[in-house]
Amino acid sequence: MAAIDIGGTFTDIVIYNPSSGKTAVGKYLTTPNDPSIGALAGLRTLLEEENLRFRNLTQAVHATTLAANAIVERKGAPTGLLTTKGFQDILHVGRESRYDIYDLVPEFPEPLVSGPMRRELTERIAATGDTLQPLSMQEVKVTIQELADKGAKSIAVCLLHSYVNPEHEEAVGEVIAESFPDTSYSLSSKVCPEIREYERTSTTVANAYIQPIVSRYLEDLETNLENVALYIMLSNGGISTAKAAAETPIRMFESGPAAGAVSAACFGKLSGFKDVVAFDMGGTTAKTCIIENSQPHISTQFEIARVRRFKKGSGLPIQVSCVDLIEVGAGGGSIARIDGMGLLKVGPDSQGASPGPACYGLGGTEPTVTDADLILGYINPAYFLGGEMEIFPEAASESVRKKIAEPLKIEEVQAAWGIHELVNETMAAAARIQLSEQGKDPRNFTLMATGGAGPVHAFRLARKVGLRRIVCLPAAGLASALGLLVVPIKVDTVDSHVSPLDQVDLNKINTLFADREKKCIALLKAAGVREREIRIQRMADVSFLGQGFPLTIPIPTGKLGPQHIQVIDKTFRELYSSTHGGVIGAMPLQVLSWRTFGMGPEPKANFRFTNLSERGSRNVIKETRRIYLPENKGFRKVNVYDRYFLKPGQKFKGPALVEERVTTTVIGSRSTFYVDKAQNLIIEL
Repeated sequence: MAAIDIGGTFTDIVIYNPSSGKTAVGKYLTTPNDPSIGALAGLRTLLEEENLRFRNLTQAVHATTLAANAIVERKGAPTGLLTTKGFQDILHVGRESRYDIYDLVPEFPEPLVSGPMRRELTERIAATGDTLQPLSMQEVKVTIQELADKGAKSIAVCLLHSYVNPEHEEAVGEVIAESFPDTSYSLSSKVCPEIREYERTSTTVANAYIQPIVSRYLEDLETNLENVALYIMLSNGGISTAKAAAETPIRMFESGPAAGAVSAACFGKLSGFKDVVAFDMGGTTAKTCIIENSQPHISTQFEIARVRRFKKGSGLPIQVSCVDLIEVGAGGGSIARIDGMGLLKVGPDSQGASPGPACYGLGGTEPTVTDADLILGYINPAYFLGGEMEIFPEAASESVRKKIAEPLKIEEVQAAWGIHELVNETMAAAARIQLSEQGKDPRNFTLMATGGAGPVHAFRLARKVGLRRIVCLPAAGLASALGLLVVPIKVDTVDSHVSPLDQVDLNKINTLFADREKKCIALLKAAGVREREIRIQRMADVSFLGQGFPLTIPIPTGKLGPQHIQVIDKTFRELYSSTHGGVIGAMPLQVLSWRTFGMGPEPKANFRFTNLSERGSRNVIKETRRIYLPENKGFRKVNVYDRYFLKPGQKFKGPALVEERVTTTVIGSRSTFYVDKAQNLIIEL
């Protein structure tokens, strides 16, 4: 089987034989114009190196940034929106709040659907599900025709209270399917059947906006993979069939980062570290995720395309289940520059794969984080991607010197360290925010560093955040691709039924759960999962009565009774207290939504890497190299260790470099490091 993770700069590919554990990995530059071209070319190259062909593959698991990039870069299909009369401007009205109370004129992202493409229908369904005003089919046809005439290739349908009664939305969907077969459409009752009108509309619009390009992309990829079964990584930490993913592509908008979090949880568990902060830094972005008891935190509220990096409310809300991530524009390709006030800035814009950092020699002239790391001695120019990719140190020096050092009238090395330190601080701020928002003490967590640039920056990041241990898994530069091979097939459903907790109609909820579990089981069986291997998990969105935003908590399986209401009450109050530092006395609770998750078995992966270690000398120390250490206020010669020849039981002292084909781990002073039995590199600060 194969795993393909397409990132903004590199495409990571893994070929894995489940019976023998043999694992081959490859890292290739992404082809931005059509990412599938580079992915398929890289897969063919790796197969040829392993003397395999496409017919030897049984399945492929894929993660891609296509969905998120289409929204961020505004490259989706021309989209129309149908709403209930009076709600045409819901995308502009939003929550009627400012994400920064001190900003009198806050900036918000432009809606994905412009004003002329938003239309109203004269219909109304009450919050109880009763029809107050019937739908006019003639009006529906005329309105859709008007949108089609304006160039709409996809239509989002989001009518009031359709999460309770989807009858009107389904009727609109039938009209589009019958009379406008070339027009794609998304119904909010299918995409996001939840309370909260603005979030539901935003999510449905985003799904409609990307559906034509994602479905076409997945269809082409399946065709090119010939008879290989294609599965897609979802944002919720599971995988689904390509067909299911094409129907609701918004569920895959964080597929790559979610795979990285799953990989960190898996390898952390192997070494006995169940509470970790997953830190994944690639070529374009860096992501952090909190993992407790070997399970990534799951969120049902997410934002994309924020205009203010760390400001909640400054992006487009996406209301689907996803691994709870903070993502910042801080990667190896992030561009350094001097702003209008003469201050050094790094990111969030990136050079990506084309033209790439200046040192790639592909036409890029802007200084990047990778260029700075090269100048500081952290990256070996003769061993980039195992020596397969030529690197040009002089180009890195020229870009940093001319664009940063000379304007600031400082030395080139000072400029490079400034870039390195600034991007570290940016990522540390994101990690601090995530930990503090959830009431977590960083001293109780281990940092799991992944991604091509993650191990390079992990040591300084851990010091800034207050984390005392770092773990770098084998082939950390391809962690997301490895994570694709250890995730289960997963489906989830959600139903909004708002009620005080002590007044919940248990008969109704038990009937609801029974129906949803049957649906999950049917979908999983259709995807090839045996019924006896299916696991069911339930969650509920609960808040204090009158609060605006809930916490999502696990609830018992099986038939719910009065005793389970007390369990739900206790679980919520404990989570609320740990998150916010206290609880609101005897205030009653309310439930907003009920969630059902169906999961297949977690694959048991035993990776035996076949194409990583080099032949020849088996010395642990490859060489010595001068690297910049701020404690020494300059360069110091340190040992460079070969990652593949470190054996369990051997313990070493920093500062040092641990080098491998797909990344380098930078280890600072006052530290020790060793490899454990799971082949994880452990660094103690």
